[in-house]
Amino acid sequence: MAVNISSFTAWITIERARCPIYALKNTSPRDATCWIPSQEGKKFSVNWSNQYRDRPIYARLSIDGVVCSTHFMLDAWNYPHDSNAIGISYATTSDFTRRDFVFSAIQVTDDDAYLYTLDSPPAFGTIRLELWEADIEQVVQAPFQHRYGGEVLEGQVIHEMSKKAGAHQVKFGGEYVVPQATVNMVNGSRKGSAPLATFTFNYRPFDILLAGGIIPRPTQPKARVPGIKSEAVDDQIQDLEAQLASLRAQKRGSEGGSSSSRQKLKTHWGCDPRTGKAVQVIDLTDL
Repeated sequence: MAVNISSFTAWITIERARCPIYALKNTSPRDATCWIPSQEGKKFSVNWSNQYRDRPIYARLSIDGVVCSTHFMLDAWNYPHDSNAIGISYATTSDFTRRDFVFSAIQVTDDDAYLYTLDSPPAFGTIRLELWEADIEQVVQAPFQHRYGGEVLEGQVIHEMSKKAGAHQVKFGGEYVVPQATVNMVNGSRKGSAPLATFTFNYRPFDILLAGGIIPRPTQPKARVPGIKSEAVDDQIQDLEAQLASLRAQKRGSEGGSSSSRQKLKTHWGCDPRTGKAVQVIDLTDL
């Protein structure tokens, strides 16, 4: 499932499967927020697209309050062969290395040294993508060059009494080597006083979202006789009701006098107006 703002669309994939969204809310024409169920130990990707690419866009991705990626999507007029969709699943750590985004359990402790986390817990549980209009100064095809000095998402520890206990955080996974890619190295800056679109994906474990009413509970299906379809059950009920009525009528007839004075039951076939099916009708008017 995806979230749309104007010509922009954003969604989360977990292990390459698109993640469902819940409680979608547009807080303004340029802001949308929703909830997603996180999965411990699973890698994920933040994806977005621009349907028209009518102007260059500067994108900033923040996870748990840490800026994990900044990049540009160039306009279709000057760069018609570029893609109109981008997926971000990792943070770069050098020209040749990366670390993937991974949902992880929050570590808890009963150590009083961490009591401060009760009042000021870390900013767990939020993935935010901001899309700004951009001013482009220069675009050069060149080998990728990493910019050092960014923050890193590592495991956090909080006190066990924290309201965040039981929730998830995002960590950078293990570092791995990739070939140095040739990319568009863009010199530019964001433009304007506010983003064109802001997507906020709040994440928690499935059980927490279910308990909090964010994910609706499934309705209980009606009980059925194993191995028998409901239509067959209805037919059996009608047949048994007809037999019961016949037996009751016969009993009343046998109790009404001798065989010479009794009147025979009159039966004929008719149509049940509820179901349209043929049923046997017993005429009791003369009994």
